[in-house]
Amino acid sequence: MTPARRRRPSSAARRNPARARQRAKAARDELPEPPEYLKRLGVRPRKALGQHFLVDEFLLGDIADAAVHDPGVLVLEIGAGPGGLTEELAKRAKQVVAIELDEELAALTRERLRQYPGLHLLAADVLEFEPIELLEESGAEPPLVPYVAVGNLPYYITQPIVRKLLEADPAPQRIVILVQREVALRMVGGAGRESLLSTSIKLYGQPRLLVPVPRQAFWPPPEVQSAVVEIERFDRPALDLTPGEIEAFFHIVRAGFAQPRKQIHNSLVDESGLPREEILAMLDDAGIDPAARPQHLSLHDWERVFRAFIERFPGELDVIERADLADAAEDELDDGPAVFEAEFDDE
Repeated sequence: MTPARRRRPSSAARRNPARARQRAKAARDELPEPPEYLKRLGVRPRKALGQHFLVDEFLLGDIADAAVHDPGVLVLEIGAGPGGLTEELAKRAKQVVAIELDEELAALTRERLRQYPGLHLLAADVLEFEPIELLEESGAEPPLVPYVAVGNLPYYITQPIVRKLLEADPAPQRIVILVQREVALRMVGGAGRESLLSTSIKLYGQPRLLVPVPRQAFWPPPEVQSAVVEIERFDRPALDLTPGEIEAFFHIVRAGFAQPRKQIHNSLVDESGLPREEILAMLDDAGIDPAARPQHLSLHDWERVFRAFIERFPGELDVIERADLADAAEDELDDGPAVFEAEFDDE
């Protein structure tokens, strides 16, 4: 795999690196001109909340179209911000429950979009409540289900929010989210480029990339590219596992992805502490090539590994560290793009 090329510093930066850093910081702090409605609101994005507002009208419409297939199905929006996407959703759906963490911004957006009677805007932290609690608290008219979820998610809370939505009861029938492009690629995975994140998602639904989103579509422009991902949730999990078995299943998957550049048998030996010969025999029972790397295993491959493991090593799952899946997925995201390479499909 070819390593990423590092940009050579300019001659000025080499002569005076401290001054170059100051100039770079000033350039980042200087915001371009915002859209007119944001000027009227007097809104400035808060770095602490990772706020980058999507302002491209065509992309806002595309995301709203992807989320709203049936106007009668309630929409839960996470991260309403100044209401650019919120307004497009309110034009298409009879009821929209929009959640915004920033109370001041929520009040401004609520006032700006007061002409939409089906819009219910709450100032709340979505991670502190179950989706159904937010829908009930909003004052939206029944029926509250089925519903779909949509949002522009900051990088640092993407995984916990996606997990909460997928494991919710009731869960949204579809999730449409705008995330950092690297995160989007890990969410979708694919042959030879699966991840802990894509494997966890595919237990509950089918993810697919919808459209890339350039930096220039945001105010202020972020430092990274973004993409829209859609997850169509299954009626039931893709594997026939009890809730307890699902937890144990992900202990095995996490152990496999703990060292994603290693062959699968090495990762499982290192994480379990079990003899190499027995791990090799277990993988043979499962029909898995021990030289494969974790990104090459599908969800059903992992199921075979799980069942072979608990059959050969009953009770031994306790030797694998029981780290929380959300933390494990965040660790994997921090591992960088070299975990696998992927591009958008042509279709």
